[in-house]
Amino acid sequence: MRAKASWMKLLAHFHWAGYNESDAFLWGGYCLAEYTSDQLIEIEEGKKAHIDTSIYENPDFLAIQMRQIRFALNAGLDVKPYVTNEYDWMQMEEIFTGLEQQVDVSLFAKPEIPYEKMHQIRKGLTRGIDISGDVKYSAGVLKQLRKSIEENLDIHKYVEQRYDPEQLYQIRLALRNGLELDPYIETDFRGAAIAEIRIGLEEDIDVTTYANIQFGWRQMREIRYGLERRLDISLYANHYYDWEQMREIRLGLEAGLDVTPYATLMFTSSEMRKRRILLEEGSREVSFTEDDYEINIMSGGLEAYIIVKIESGKINRESLMDTLAEHQISYGLIDENIKEICDGKYTKKPILVARGNVPKKGEDGYYEYFFEAEKDKRPKILEDGSVDYHTINWGTVVKEGDVLAVYHDATEGEDGHSVSGEEIKGKKGIEQELLKGEGFTLSEDKHTYTAATDGMASMEGGRLVVTKHLEVDEVSLVTGNVNFDGSVHIKGNVENGAVIKATGDIVIDGNVGGAEIESTEGKVMLNKGMNAGRRGKVKAGKGVVSKFLEGVIVISSEDIEVANSMNSLLRAKGRILSGRSIIGGKAFSSKGYKVRDLGNDAGTITQVQIGIDQEVIEKVNYLTDKMKENKKQLMLLDNSMKELKIKYPPEVRNELPLYKKIDNAIFTITSRMKSLQRKKKSLTVRYFTAGNVP
Repeated sequence: MRAKASWMKLLAHFHWAGYNESDAFLWGGYCLAEYTSDQLIEIEEGKKAHIDTSIYENPDFLAIQMRQIRFALNAGLDVKPYVTNEYDWMQMEEIFTGLEQQVDVSLFAKPEIPYEKMHQIRKGLTRGIDISGDVKYSAGVLKQLRKSIEENLDIHKYVEQRYDPEQLYQIRLALRNGLELDPYIETDFRGAAIAEIRIGLEEDIDVTTYANIQFGWRQMREIRYGLERRLDISLYANHYYDWEQMREIRLGLEAGLDVTPYATLMFTSSEMRKRRILLEEGSREVSFTEDDYEINIMSGGLEAYIIVKIESGKINRESLMDTLAEHQISYGLIDENIKEICDGKYTKKPILVARGNVPKKGEDGYYEYFFEAEKDKRPKILEDGSVDYHTINWGTVVKEGDVLAVYHDATEGEDGHSVSGEEIKGKKGIEQELLKGEGFTLSEDKHTYTAATDGMASMEGGRLVVTKHLEVDEVSLVTGNVNFDGSVHIKGNVENGAVIKATGDIVIDGNVGGAEIESTEGKVMLNKGMNAGRRGKVKAGKGVVSKFLEGVIVISSEDIEVANSMNSLLRAKGRILSGRSIIGGKAFSSKGYKVRDLGNDAGTITQVQIGIDQEVIEKVNYLTDKMKENKKQLMLLDNSMKELKIKYPPEVRNELPLYKKIDNAIFTITSRMKSLQRKKKSLTVRYFTAGNVP
């Protein structure tokens, strides 16, 4: 029945003519009864492509193995040495990919090496790195070894100490940033705990307060948050608190509260939360009802009111005072209002009879900057609406040792008193977080920030950054080109043929001709503009700002802002902004335009596009193709699984190595499909939605 069903499927698939059912069991020199329909399809596809299908015409191969072999033969690869059932289809995929990439597959083409390890060895070989000697380690460890070698780092000692891949990943990040982890970590720490220590070292905080095996990683995080926010962590850095209790105490400290009423192990985190909220709201509203009047204590115990219930008549003063005292209303009494009540001079409205002292919140902590921290790297808009490109402020030049910023602590609040005379703690001001960034040193008391190098100081996205800085009078064929790791400021002109490359910002005050200008991580700012005569190019990792552009190719990962553009090619992953006009050439923006005039009355052809970058389209198409192939592989695996279920009872099938391999492969490919779907969704949400266009 199986052979007949397989043949009928094949017949339906290819619509063959000239065959009848009696011929079905003998075709191409082999017995069809030995093959599944999926296998027959792979053989037929190979014959259509005129490849030597005899290499894989073996019913012992699964259809998915045949598929891998067929693809490799189509690519002209010599796969004969590896066409054996000793390799599963995923191992074949790695070997064949290695052959296609022309790496030495003999270093990993061994049946005993799982495909995950093959994958890491192959990826290393494509980058000139041989980690096959470490094949005894897991695939996850091999991945971290490979990446560390790519980054010129050495993590072998940690591998030998049996740190797992998650831990090694954090160690690698620390080494990449020049951090010394050894005094603070041990193999019993989870990777997430090592991450908390690494982040703390990056932020120059005292990690010894939490680099302790008694703390879980979430507890470590709460302590780190407290240190970043300059809080008194001694109030909760106790391993007996769980991380949620720590969080409630931390949040109270951040709000300037006196947390001692609830910072105790006797309260659960939910109970702590209730008490924290009560303290934040100052909720102390109480009512007392007497025969002739009602007493209300409000405003967090700071005010007491009386509402007289009788229509008229005097209230006995002695009795009233005794009642107030009985309810502990003794501070801030307002005698004048009490006298009016006792004299019968009242209405139905509440009468204030006592007022306490309102506690005062302390001043918030703040930074005092010694450079122009608030300046934006954008041109100044003049009163007439025009743009002054000469006033772009892009940072402050500093010398090593210059003080960049000083932190001033939040001050304590002033205590107040309730109407009962109880002291109400004044909230302390809010502390500011430690500044993050690079290129500076922080004093031991965590208050003074000093430039670690000569360079340019600026605030970028809330981070304090000091980048290396180069000042040049002009750039020409005589002076030579510029290639600098940092920011570059050219005070004069840039001539035709010059090349300027920098990792940071590039600012040019003079005129720019047909030059090549590239900032890999910063902005390019041309204060006078650029006339390239179709021979110049500007490329920026961030934005491009220019007074005018003529005959220039401009590629920006963010916005392009220009007053006038003529006959230029503008490509922006952000927006294209022009205060005046874009005439001639082409403009492509992923996120939209803000332009006063497009084209001119003379009819100069000006092409403008908005939408998806071709690079993004290619990525989406690639992901789509990968998903289709994975879907096909899943179908073949599912069919193989069904064949095994038909052929063997569960107690036999479940113990078969082949069954386990298929089951694992289905899980792996399903996970891969989900990852591809997430990547595709991320791209389509970011670039294909109308909401991305202003």
